[in-house]
Amino acid sequence: MALPKILLVTSELFPEFGYPTAGGGVRAQQLYRSLKEEGFPVDLALARQSSEDKDLPEWATRFLYRPEFLDGLIEQADPDVILGEGWEPLSHVGAEDTRLFIADCPGPLVLEHQHRGVGDLRANVHHKVRTLARMDAVLCPNDPMRYYLSGYLTLAGWKPEDSDRILRVPIGLPPDLPARKAPDSNGPIVFVGGVSWAWHGSSDWLLDLAAELEKRDLGVLRIRMGKHPHHRLEGEVYETLPPKLLEHPRVSAGELTDWETLVAELAQTPLAMEWSPKHLEREIASTLRIVTYLWCGVPVIVRPHLDLAKEIHEYGAGWVVDDWDETIGILETVKTNPGELESRSRAATRLARERHTWPEAHKDLSSLLKAATPRRKTGSFLDRSAKVFESQEAEIHRLGSENEFLKKETERFRKLQEEAQADAESFRSLRQKLPYKIWKRIAG
Repeated sequence: MALPKILLVTSELFPEFGYPTAGGGVRAQQLYRSLKEEGFPVDLALARQSSEDKDLPEWATRFLYRPEFLDGLIEQADPDVILGEGWEPLSHVGAEDTRLFIADCPGPLVLEHQHRGVGDLRANVHHKVRTLARMDAVLCPNDPMRYYLSGYLTLAGWKPEDSDRILRVPIGLPPDLPARKAPDSNGPIVFVGGVSWAWHGSSDWLLDLAAELEKRDLGVLRIRMGKHPHHRLEGEVYETLPPKLLEHPRVSAGELTDWETLVAELAQTPLAMEWSPKHLEREIASTLRIVTYLWCGVPVIVRPHLDLAKEIHEYGAGWVVDDWDETIGILETVKTNPGELESRSRAATRLARERHTWPEAHKDLSSLLKAATPRRKTGSFLDRSAKVFESQEAEIHRLGSENEFLKKETERFRKLQEEAQADAESFRSLRQKLPYKIWKRIAG
């Protein structure tokens, strides 16, 4: 049986295009490449806005879309399955369609919007529920995201028997891991990178870390952080790192860079760190930057509320700590015991190879696509609510019309009553006049 033709819809650039990109682009590329490796025919639908002023390969620009015209592009590409990297691109599909729709949900986008102050919460939830209602399957990278999505899917009309269509597809990178290289500097280098989202609150702890590195002569802090490379986002999105940090003698700061440069840099980086504050979005997300560190053989210091902390602890691929003094103690230990770093680097590589490379990480998606069937859709909570509201609106309109009729009838009767009262008053007045009395007497 022929494999289904897939259209991958994304607003993110692939790292292989040679431009800085964010986690969504890395995720989209790995889905694309792993499915290609499995033999699936896959086309790319890339947001036209993301491709502007970019030198991209011909196959990547064959299906450039504008959100308002996505329906027409899908008709043009004529796939069997539409796979969206993120649910939001698929929210622009308006036409009824019998094709299979699958949304990859790598992170809690509505929570991110809340942190950024973007849009109205009710509107964001409405769009997400309406989009998930038409999906035939949903992908998520970890169990917390699966639980998070289940509430939305219930509102979207998914039944308990649909739970096997919520697929756990971990972040997976290519099976050929980069070779490790010897560090090119004295002492441990601590790497911190990624998009500088405001809700990560990095400035304070990075300043503290730089101060400790200086005080204890523990090495250099390498920072690669910046704004999303090709999306113009609204709201209080980014954190501006203070000059005091960027100019610190123990800090080497750079912008986000292309994938090859990043991987080459990480391949000779001894240690990475992710000290994100504890809040719901960070507890749910499966952080691509951490997976990338592990894939490059970099052991990482993480806090226990991060989802990947469990795997890092299980494999010994770094350190899971929630105490700042303990973290600084780790840096002092690895400076005097480089063998500890080498051991945990090998563990990081093993963890990445066994759990975060395809095809193993994407096997459930491959199995689903090979036997893909539509989900029986019964309508979402919002659909039912809309119908109730429509019926209530129709009843209110009917009652309003009836009320208007009654008001007009009441006014008509009031005028008739006034006329009758005027006639009665005229008659009473006439009875008091002499001609009337004479006529009355003559008439008997």
